Amino acid sequence: MLQRLFCLLMLATACLAATPDKTRQLLNEAKEPVRIVCIGDSITGVYYHSGSVRAYPEMLQIALQKLHPKAKVTVRNAGISGDTSKGGLARLERDILAHKPHLVTIMFGMNDLVRVPVADFIANMTQIIQRCRAAGAEVVLCTQNSIVDSPQRPVAKLAEYSQAIRDFAKAESLGVADCFAAFEAVRAKDALEWNLLLSDAIHPNMDGHKLFAETIAKTITGQEVSLRDEPPPPNPLAQTFRLLGEGKPVTVFAMPPYDQHIGAALKKLHPEAQITVKPWPTEGKTLAELENAAKAVRSMKPDLVVIAVPGQLTEKTPQTFHKHYAWIMNWSLSFGPQEWDVVVALPPDADKLASRLVKAQDLSVIAPPDSLEKWLWTQQAANPQDIVFKAQIDHTEQRYVERLPTGFHPQKPHDVLIALHGHGSDRWQFIRDARDECRALRDVADRHGLIFISPDYRAKTSWMGPKAEADVLQIIAEVKLRHRVNRVFIAGGSMGGTSALIFASLHPELIAGVCALNPTANLVEYAGFKDAIDTSYGSADERHKRSPELHADRLTMPIALTTGGKDSIVPPDSTLRLAKKLKQVLSLHRESGGHSTSYDDTVKAMEWVLQNATAAKATSKQT
Repeated sequence: MLQRLFCLLMLATACLAATPDKTRQLLNEAKEPVRIVCIGDSITGVYYHSGSVRAYPEMLQIALQKLHPKAKVTVRNAGISGDTSKGGLARLERDILAHKPHLVTIMFGMNDLVRVPVADFIANMTQIIQRCRAAGAEVVLCTQNSIVDSPQRPVAKLAEYSQAIRDFAKAESLGVADCFAAFEAVRAKDALEWNLLLSDAIHPNMDGHKLFAETIAKTITGQEVSLRDEPPPPNPLAQTFRLLGEGKPVTVFAMPPYDQHIGAALKKLHPEAQITVKPWPTEGKTLAELENAAKAVRSMKPDLVVIAVPGQLTEKTPQTFHKHYAWIMNWSLSFGPQEWDVVVALPPDADKLASRLVKAQDLSVIAPPDSLEKWLWTQQAANPQDIVFKAQIDHTEQRYVERLPTGFHPQKPHDVLIALHGHGSDRWQFIRDARDECRALRDVADRHGLIFISPDYRAKTSWMGPKAEADVLQIIAEVKLRHRVNRVFIAGGSMGGTSALIFASLHPELIAGVCALNPTANLVEYAGFKDAIDTSYGSADERHKRSPELHADRLTMPIALTTGGKDSIVPPDSTLRLAKKLKQVLSLHRESGGHSTSYDDTVKAMEWVLQNATAAKATSKQT
């Protein structure tokens, strides 16, 4: 009871400490981006104990966005394993001040207590704080989590450093996030619950990091926030799918029964893939033996690890079960930031504690073998694939990104939308960019369940020259081999809009509809980007061949065009003339508009193409 009262007193004292008022005001106003940097050791950095993808700085960003959804918050993680206050001081300029933060959180102590005397620790912290303040940044000091007592790191000594941080914060009028007191408050209430916040003797797991983030967020904002229901990171097979998309071999280390299923299931998605599955035997093994076997993973460096601990394995105490199960996951992960994928299977008879520990490690649960293929399709749909292919026209390596829709089913036919990037960009523009045209096309594709393809088509200065044309033809053929494809639509903006019109005029039999945003329709008269277009086309004759206005009779599919009256980059004249020649056309001309199309106009244009193509198809079927 006395320990619990002490912890509550420490937490209350922390709440009364000075607060980072300027940062709090920036968050409340939400008018400009807020930059926060968290410096510390391995407890701050991204390492195995919290899943190798995130730690409390990343969770702090999520917490602050929950509390201030309109604010633009960036939290940078500057944690390095083994570091001390001395090391933090040495790298302050590079890792902290260079990023011009509004707020710096400092969490040192776990390594200082074995290498740096308290007086030197405070001296280092003083210099760090002075330099942060001189650079205009506010500072919040953080105590570290409480730990399992050991001769190397006695709990009493860590408590001494934690108290030194509190005293120093008070003397310097600094905010303090008392994470040590927050952990001790959990231990005072329930020792097992406290134990389950740790991944090993000194490092918290993701549940512990969520407690860190909640505690720090409250110090910054004065508001409570809960991260308890925050799920593991999305795309748990990102590394695996990236390698498959690039045509590279994949090595899987899997416990039964997944060693018998995962290879075949992945081959269903990528029939040409080279997949090697190495079995991780579990029959007759104890948890301790499986933990020992897991130590080989880091030297093996697989691309995917599938952990499937048999449900009947138990231990005498939950603490012992926790220790072995956590270390099976710990050793299966790369030491630092993620180098390979790790997923965990939970058999029907698995201990409830196992489920909690998997979530606390920030790992995802893989589906049972009988629904594995469907689960993999779902994961790939959430994971844009950067696909490499050898161009048939010149045998060079080319790329395109494929984004499958949510709810994608491999046995059902899907329409395809090819999105062509603008001049100076690449295949990722329509996949990642937040500009209106890109978001709108992605949203329409999601709404209608379209397979979304974004090719490089000879990268930044293509303008749909002969080689780009050949690449898009090859991509369409590949996509049709890989999926059940119904119709193919093509869209793009600026160079991409022009290229969409060009390709449709050259291959009208392949394209069901076109959405061209701010294009030119006449390359003979268009004077912009002359060097790039001449290089791509190779001859003056190609300009005539690739001028959609001059071949309007081939554009019989529904076509939506957007133009801006004040567009000086790609003037609208030729596109407006083309619109008058087309039979199925939606022309959205904004006289006061420039070289861009709004989100609403892009949606309207693409939806019109889909609706009219659908109507045309239905009419065709009835006749």
